[in-house]
Amino acid sequence: MLGLNLTATIWQYNYDEDDSVGGAQPSGTVLQEGVCMRMSAQPPTMVLLEQGVESIDLYEGMIGCLTVGVKNYNEVEITSPTNSPYFGEFFRVMGNPQLSSMHPSDSRSFLKVVLKRVERSRTIQ
Repeated sequence: MLGLNLTATIWQYNYDEDDSVGGAQPSGTVLQEGVCMRMSAQPPTMVLLEQGVESIDLYEGMIGCLTVGVKNYNEVEITSPTNSPYFGEFFRVMGNPQLSSMHPSDSRSFLKVVLKRVERSRTIQ
């Protein structure tokens, strides 16, 4: 599909009970690899900037080549190209993804999502 310049892996994470230091170690399941997508940063709203509120960085994404359903709180890992500023980063799907008006089996169909960068407090072992 033209214009989809990133390749990603879709993850679904589960958080079990707290470990010995009080945090839950996530365990993830890969839903689909090699997903074509495009993403761009959304500017913060002027109202928040005027009030001096720190806003979270939101990104708008278009996901194509999809055979599984992406849901709220799934995570998207950018796997290529390696020169992308987003390479190796994880982004969480915020809200409900919106399906395009085309039939899901149409190769031109895409999914529109709002993403938020995931910041891990400690590394996953």
